[in-house]
Amino acid sequence: MANAAAKKAAAAKQAAAKTYFPIVAGINLFYLFIRFVYYKSSLTIYHTCMGLLLVAISFFAYKGILDDHANSSSEDKGEALAGGMSLDLLGLAILVQLGSFASDYFYWLLGLIPIVGGFKLYKTLKGGKEAVGGFMPDNAAEKASGGNVDSDGAAAKRQKRAERRRQKWN
Repeated sequence: MANAAAKKAAAAKQAAAKTYFPIVAGINLFYLFIRFVYYKSSLTIYHTCMGLLLVAISFFAYKGILDDHANSSSEDKGEALAGGMSLDLLGLAILVQLGSFASDYFYWLLGLIPIVGGFKLYKTLKGGKEAVGGFMPDNAAEKASGGNVDSDGAAAKRQKRAERRRQKWN
């Protein structure tokens, strides 16, 4: 069974590579072409370093997307898009690449990466379902009262079920 799972993961990774590689490579080649050919007169060491950093970020995100496709199971297909945070990182890199043609201030959006990373670390350490930013989870009232909160609908259903059981055994 482990060999079948490994084959399935490899096939998912290969299918994702066929989908995402042309997109990521095309966007990065377009960016590098425009940055180093069209904007050659205004090219500085700052633009060169930031351009190479953006290309590195996009390929890091590409590798993360492939790994997430390989690790995702077939049951999770309906819940979330495979790629998760790596797709978000790729989108941010593309936004900064395209926006940097208009203004150098778009490079400041790269500051979101450590902020999001810190938030993910916070969620990991706090358990992922804790209250963040004033939003309470669905079962917060139950946790606060020690589990004694009971809705009328659930109580009525339990009572009907208990009555049916009593009638069945009598």
